[in-house]
Amino acid sequence: MKRILIKSILLLMGILFLFCDFSFATDLSVRYTYNLSDRITYNRYNIVLVVDASGSMRSTDGSGLRFDAIGKFVALLAHRGNRVGAVVFNDGIVFKQEMTDMDDFPEKKYLIGNIRNISPRGDTNIGRGLQTAVDMLNTDKDPNLPSIVLLLSDGNTDLPTEDEIALSLREKADAVQMMMESDYKVFAISLNADGSANSAELLQIANATSGEFEEVTKAADLDAVFALYYFLIYNAIDYQNVTKTFSSSGEIEGTFEIPPVGVEEVNIVLSSNVTDYTLTSPDRFYAKNEIASFAYIAESYTIIKIIDPLPGKWEYYLKGVPGDSIQINIVYNTNLAAVLSIEPEIYSYMNQPKSYNYMMNDNITVKVRLEESGENITQEQYQDFQATLTVTDGKGETQIFSMEIVNNGYLALVQDDRKVNTENLARRTAISSFAYDLALTKSGSYTLEAEVAGVGYLLETESIIINVENTPPAFIQNIEKTIKLWPFAKNETEIDLTPAARDEQDAVLRYEVESSAFNNDEYSIDGAILKMTGYSLSKGLFKIRAIDSDGAYCNFEVLIKTVNVTFWGMMLLILAALLALGIVALSTWILLQKRFYGTCYVQQFDNEGNYYEEQSFTKGRGRLKLSTFEIDNIGFRTDKCYFQATGKRHIFLCMNEYVYGDGSIGKKFHIDGDRFGVTIMKDESSAKGIRVKFQSQLPDPYKWTDYSDLRSKI
Repeated sequence: MKRILIKSILLLMGILFLFCDFSFATDLSVRYTYNLSDRITYNRYNIVLVVDASGSMRSTDGSGLRFDAIGKFVALLAHRGNRVGAVVFNDGIVFKQEMTDMDDFPEKKYLIGNIRNISPRGDTNIGRGLQTAVDMLNTDKDPNLPSIVLLLSDGNTDLPTEDEIALSLREKADAVQMMMESDYKVFAISLNADGSANSAELLQIANATSGEFEEVTKAADLDAVFALYYFLIYNAIDYQNVTKTFSSSGEIEGTFEIPPVGVEEVNIVLSSNVTDYTLTSPDRFYAKNEIASFAYIAESYTIIKIIDPLPGKWEYYLKGVPGDSIQINIVYNTNLAAVLSIEPEIYSYMNQPKSYNYMMNDNITVKVRLEESGENITQEQYQDFQATLTVTDGKGETQIFSMEIVNNGYLALVQDDRKVNTENLARRTAISSFAYDLALTKSGSYTLEAEVAGVGYLLETESIIINVENTPPAFIQNIEKTIKLWPFAKNETEIDLTPAARDEQDAVLRYEVESSAFNNDEYSIDGAILKMTGYSLSKGLFKIRAIDSDGAYCNFEVLIKTVNVTFWGMMLLILAALLALGIVALSTWILLQKRFYGTCYVQQFDNEGNYYEEQSFTKGRGRLKLSTFEIDNIGFRTDKCYFQATGKRHIFLCMNEYVYGDGSIGKKFHIDGDRFGVTIMKDESSAKGIRVKFQSQLPDPYKWTDYSDLRSKI
């Protein structure tokens, strides 16, 4: 709820901020110099712009307002430290700028100019655009920075042939999987100006990567969304947003206040050009000729960037056309962060995610320190802030505690973990933080988060999980499943999640989907079973949480791969099945043509050792059912059993179930043609059954024959 509220506020600020057309300037480096070899990693990102240049853009954004929105986003980026690349796509890749350190306005202007120069044409290949962006990040990102893809399209995957669409969808599936595995977030915008865009496709990509999604119905709203995304990504502060009118003398004056900590850049955004402008900082005056060498002035807007400004009150002076209105927006790029920690750190290495284990009533000191570009702020600066700690148990119940400022000693130059360099003790600085002593009286798992507010900031920490006399589930393995998709079938699949995690205290775990490459209506979880009913991607990844009864959890992944059994593939399978049936039918027909060349005999006996009259039957060929003989109550069905002719001196007795016959168990018994009997019973313990024989008419090749009569006739 808190994130939705913040997002709504930022969107409103973005709409106010970008109600009119703006422009940007290069940076005004007032007092900051730096070594290019230094790398800033706080509040910096790898960013790839992925922009649709299909033919439909000529109608959905004929005025090219998207370029202004993208340009402002790039211009507001901190003067150095971000690594930026771009991909422009239609039915293929029409422009690609490899990732580069975006450290100056000329580089930013060059990037946006190249994107603007692409004429819209062709179809929409979102998969190729995403795959290209992922490849760029994988090969040329700064590994110390998080990565984001900014995706803008006015449609959905749309290509001339089914094969091209299938390839694009496979590339999209591969790209989404890699982004989920690498924690690349997609901030997507659907420009649904003519109502024909399938925004669900971009929403699916954003949700899968834990990113953001916005839909707009006119190109003029793109400015507000890009501004919203800038504030969300970079924690920027929209300090001032006003509209003023030039006086009869054509002048406007105003002021803004820079907080004492955390502002590394000030961006002064003007909605139109001005003929003259000056700035006055707390320690000096800057004339236009000083600012102009750093400012970039476009046709309809200007952004003046002040790097590492002095805290305090600043004044600006603008000169323009009397009576004209101008929108003035002041945006602060910040470098202040709140970092949560606990003492003592009793960490479990056996589970996911990182968690800490304690006993009930253990004293846990929770601390929040404020860092400016990774360095602790001074004790005096803490006085301008307040901090609150939120503790949430496994059932979702929360408690909120106010935190106090404490002095944690002094910071000095350290040689190693044990020794302090005494020669530099004079340089020591007091180390402060917010703190709260927490003692939990119930077993279970708890999530700790803190919030720090003051001088225009609202900072949220990352969360920490602690377990009190509760062992979290242990990760065992990820799951991979390949599913064959048959034409004209529901193709519903159930996947057992229990092999992925195990808990020492709970035999049954609860499972929740944290993120999925598939749409929400394509899957569900019922107990420990993941049910798949739809497959919008050829493969997709699930990130799933296994949770015990006290709320502790571990994470694992389920990878779903699909194989489409096409119509022709199905036809081949049917032909193979028909061929197999033909072979069986032919074999059966051949067997039915075999002759008996003899007589079959059956004699029944009962539990008391009584033998009934022996029966005989002579058949020409094929099969002779056992039910032909008048026998009953022998423990198996005679109508399902038969004698099979072979055309030789023996036959087979074939049963429909396993029975006991003369010391062996089987369903098929060899009956010799010399009337040597075989006893058949239901099982070895049975005392009733039948004795079967066969008398062949064919001569025995192994038996001596008297040929005397034949010689006498000769």
